[in-house]
Order: sequence, then structure tokens, then C-alpha cells
Amino acid sequence: MENKIFEPTKLLWDDYIDYLIMAIIESNCSRRTERKAMATPKRPEDSHLTSRFLHELLAALNARKIANELKINGEYAFTGMLGHDVGHPFSAHEGEVILNLIARIYNTGYFHHNAKSVEVILSEDICNKAIDKIPNITNQPDLKKQLQDEFYSFLDIIISHDGEATKSDIEKEVVEYPSMEEAVLTKLQLSNSQNKYKHIAQNIEGQLGKIADVLAYLPTDIVDGFRLGIIKDFNDDYLEAFGDMFSENENLTREEKIAIGEDVLHKSKQKTLRERRTDMNDPNNKRILQYVDETFAEAKQKVGEGLDIYDVLTDEFIKTKRDSIEKLIRESDENWDDEKEQKLMSDMNKYEEFIEKMSQVNVDTARDITSKMEGYFINDFIENSKSTGKLGFSPKAERLFYRIKELNYQYIVQYSRWNYQTEEQPEAAMQLINLCKSSLIKSGTIRDMFYDESIRDCIKDEDALTCMETPIREEVKYQEYKRKIKNLKVKKHKKHKKYKKTKDRKINKRKLISNVIDYTREKGGNFAIKYMNVYNAIPYTVRDNVEWALKNEIECQDYLIDLQRKSNNSIRKRIQDTYGSCDITEEQKEDFIKLLVEEERQKMEEKMAMQLAIDYIGGMTDPMFNDVAKKLGYIEGKKINKPKRKGVSSNVQGVLARLQKDDKSEKGKPVGTGGHEGQGDTGGGPGGDVR
Repeated sequence: MENKIFEPTKLLWDDYIDYLIMAIIESNCSRRTERKAMATPKRPEDSHLTSRFLHELLAALNARKIANELKINGEYAFTGMLGHDVGHPFSAHEGEVILNLIARIYNTGYFHHNAKSVEVILSEDICNKAIDKIPNITNQPDLKKQLQDEFYSFLDIIISHDGEATKSDIEKEVVEYPSMEEAVLTKLQLSNSQNKYKHIAQNIEGQLGKIADVLAYLPTDIVDGFRLGIIKDFNDDYLEAFGDMFSENENLTREEKIAIGEDVLHKSKQKTLRERRTDMNDPNNKRILQYVDETFAEAKQKVGEGLDIYDVLTDEFIKTKRDSIEKLIRESDENWDDEKEQKLMSDMNKYEEFIEKMSQVNVDTARDITSKMEGYFINDFIENSKSTGKLGFSPKAERLFYRIKELNYQYIVQYSRWNYQTEEQPEAAMQLINLCKSSLIKSGTIRDMFYDESIRDCIKDEDALTCMETPIREEVKYQEYKRKIKNLKVKKHKKHKKYKKTKDRKINKRKLISNVIDYTREKGGNFAIKYMNVYNAIPYTVRDNVEWALKNEIECQDYLIDLQRKSNNSIRKRIQDTYGSCDITEEQKEDFIKLLVEEERQKMEEKMAMQLAIDYIGGMTDPMFNDVAKKLGYIEGKKINKPKRKGVSSNVQGVLARLQKDDKSEKGKPVGTGGHEGQGDTGGGPGGDVR
């Protein structure tokens, strides 16, 4: 009889899982991830960079592979991870930081993509869309209800995945809840309201999510780094890690590990070169290949300190070499004619094609060696989990797992952002959010939701219900605004040179406002959940904002300093006016926080409008956000069309700082704070988690 170390989770969904997978893939939120970024927003020419959707698929496949090897529910693990990042906003790492700070400063809660993913999936009603695909389901109401209840098992994987988890986060004890639904909704409330977003999944398949997530992006971050030219070859730090990884000797020096790493890299490059040369080895191409080898040899001779061969092998260098070859061939033949000229041009174009293929060797090498790396980690995780009866790596693999993650942040990820992400997008996001917020109030959309009895019945907190009101306004004002949105007209004469631009901007503004109103009205029952999360968040966000103001410090990303400073100054002025000084006692601080909480809760219409606007803008893909911002004049087109690498991302630097700090922890001690779920979460300030 087979010895089962881990007990698989049995689900009714096991017999209907294909319908759920299909519903996830067909969903709007899943389709949007095809055009959302991983480490860096993609330009049209960056078609091979990893998309958020590809990452989700790779993470899901990792989860299924490990689960199947451990004899637990692989399809459950796969399906849960398939939609784990649908709540990720535009602009990769920076987008989440921008929206989190805006949400916190305006007291609407916190923005964490794992929680937003759950909200998005609930709002799209993916569960019932999957159930409706099941044949004859209308005649099986009990089965339908059971599947609806069980659907929260998949949402638990999503809200608990958090790919930036440290060792202690992964080893947290499971918190027991009366039901899976309560577990998910509690974690959702903790994430959005209290900034506690690091959770442990209820089932063992869900606990694989954190590992499967990182295993998916460790190799793709490296390959994307090569594709973008952020790195052009593996340095000694990577070689040391690879040497350590592929050696069984535990007592090697750094130099010995680097030597082994170099050997692994050399073999991988030779394999890649053989594959690359397959279509070059035709006897008719022998002479062309000789020119290619000569070109690389000459380039190698010019490599100096701080340069590699690909720094030398520029377009200008290749053109000069080509011109030299062409001249030599023409001068060596006294009977040169047009036909030979055409043959020469064909050969020279093939020469450049071969050069390009050879130049891509490092990308393919990176793909090959990271594939080996991924296999090493997966196999170690499986074998160690089997032998110990507890999910986890061996000590060596665990150390290397976090080391590679640190190296990726140090040498690749933090250099991946474009200038417009920090120079243009934060202000554009703020303007778009304010526009949407204003429209939700002026159109009466929030008013209608507040007085919808089906929504109010879902609010069980009487104090929260009393705040669910709006100022009395004439209905005609709401109707006038809605008619204005539907019938925007441009008063300028058509011959005016600015007519078209003005008309286009008003039309695009109308589209945006109409879309956000429709988006809000579709929330239905989920509006009540979101309302309570915002209501419960206010004491936490107010406290955060007051304490930042009292410190009078700016510890946020460089491109958000003005927003943080404005918040600090406003609160400090209020404290100064109230107490005559910002040097107040602890009791005075608590009284002031209580006062602000009461005031903010009397503005729930504004808070909900702001939160829904943040969610709508956050749901945009990178191309959509940039396009809307350009059309409304919030971003200059040239900034997007001709971007430049900005350099160091301060958000990623924060994560890197934590990783490096963890790496210096005493060997054998768990990294991080440990404890139960929610403890030690840092939010989206410096070093806020970004995956």
C-alpha cells in the first residue's frame, strides 16, 4: 500500500475542473494579463518578453508538477494559480506602489494585487460562468450550491500566493476558520483594511503557490534581462551560485564555485552554439561562416575593462567589417559584373543574419541554464518535501533560492523601469483617478449604490450603515450630468486648429467616465464587501498618515514624494492649529486620530468613489493606461513612444535591501519575523512587496 506523506484535498470541482479552467482563460481579467507587464512594460517590439499571463501559466504548471509528484491535488493547485495575478495593475512593480500610496493617503485602504485578484474574479462572477458550462446543471441545484461554496478554495490560493514571501512567511502556521469563504473574506479584509496581506493558504495545494510563483519568475526575469540588454553575460556572483548549485561538494571556496559555474556556462554556450550553427553548416555557407568567425575574433580582441564582446559588436563595427569584406571580394575578381554583385549582396545579408543569430547566443544560453536551475529547485523541493514530510527545500537549495532572487533584484529587476513610469505615470494616475471619482459622485452612481436595499441588507454593522449616506442633491443635477456625458459637444468652430484635439479629448473623457460608471454598477453584491473594507480601513490609514506626518519624514518612492509631502503638511498644519505645536503627547495623538477617523467616515461617498476609481484605473493594461492618459493630455506621447531606461527602481531597491538583510541573518535561524498571518507586513512603502 502506497505511503501518502501528504493528504490531497478532495473537491467536487475535481470532476468539473476543465469548465473552471476554461472560464478563467475566457475571462476579461485573464485576457488583460496578456498585455500586462512582469518586470517591465513591453513595447511592441518586445514581443518575446514575459507577459503577466505567461507568468501565471508557468506558475500554475510549476504548482501542478510539484503537487502531482507529492501525490496531492495537482489540478486544484494548477487552477488556483492560473488566475493569481489578474488583479495586478499597470506598470509592473511601480503601478502597485503608486496606487497603494494614493489609496492610503486618501484613506480608502491599501492596494495589494493578491487581494485585488480575488475582487476581480468575484466581480466577473467567474464561478457561476464556469458552473453554467456544466451540462444539465440547472437540474442539480444542490451540486451548484456546493460548487459555489467550494469555489473559495481556489480564491484562497490566490489571496495567499504572495510571491515575495520570506522563509518565515512560508512557514507560518495555518489559521483555522469556520469555512473557506470566511477564510478568504477575512484575508481580503486584512489585506485591504489593515495592510496585512501575507497569508498562508488553508490547504497544502495552496501553500505551494508561494514557491510556484517565485519558481516561475526567477528564470524569466533572467532571460528578459538578457533580451533587454540589462545584463549581457553572467557575472561572478551568478557563476558562484551556479557552481554551488551544480556541485555536490559543500566545502568549496568562492573561486572554486565560480570555476565550476564557468564550466557549466561554457558547456551551455557550446550547446547553444551547436544549435545556432545547425542552419549555418551548409557547405554553401562555409565562406560566410568564416567571415562571421573573423568578425567575432576581431571584436573579442577589442574587449577592454568594463566591456564585453557585445559592447564592441555594434552596428557600426559590423558595417565597417562588411564594407571591408565587400571591397576585398570585388577587388579580387577582375571580371566583376552585376550578377556577382547581386550574389554578394545576398551573401552579405546572410552574413548579418548569422551575426544576429550568434549575438543571441547569450539569450539562448540564459534560457538553457535557467531551465537547469528551475529543474534543480523543483526536484530538490519535491525530494526534500517527500523525505521530511514538510513542504520545503533542503538547506542548500533554500539558500540558493533566495540568493538567485537577490541577484535578480540587484542586477536586473531594479534597472528595468522606463522613465515615463516615474516621471509621467504617477501624476497621470492621480488625474485619471480624480476624474473617475468626480464622475461617480456627480452622476449619482455612488448615491444609487448607497440606497440600494439589496446592498444595504449586506451591511450588518449598524455604525457602518449610518455612514452610508450622501448629501441631499437635486435629482435634476444628476440627470443633467448624465445627459452631458452622453451628449458632449464641442463649442469651438470646426475650422479652428484645436477643434479636433479638443473634440477627441472630450469624446475620450466621455468614454472613460461611461466605462467607470458601468464598471461600478456591475459590482452588485461585491459593493458591500468593498464598502466594509474601506470603512474598516480608515482607522489604519489615518493612523499611518498621522504617524508619517508627526515624523515629518518622506520615506516613499522618489516619484511620489510630492504626494507624501502634501499629506504630511496638511496633517501637520491641522495638528498645529489644534494643539499649537506638532510636539504632542501620546494621548493627544490618539484623540486626534479618533477625530480624523470620525470625520473621514462621514465622507464615505467620496471614499468609495475614490476606491472604485483606483480599482478601475488599476485594472487597465499598460497600453490602455498610456493610451487613455495620452488622449486626455495627461502624458506626452513622445515620453511613451521613445522611452528610456530610468535606472534604479526605488521600490525594488527596498525589496533588495530586505533580501540582503535576510541573507546576513545567522545561519540556521529562520529569516523574517515569523508568527501568525498578517504579522510583519510592511505594505507598499519602501520595500513593499511587488510580485
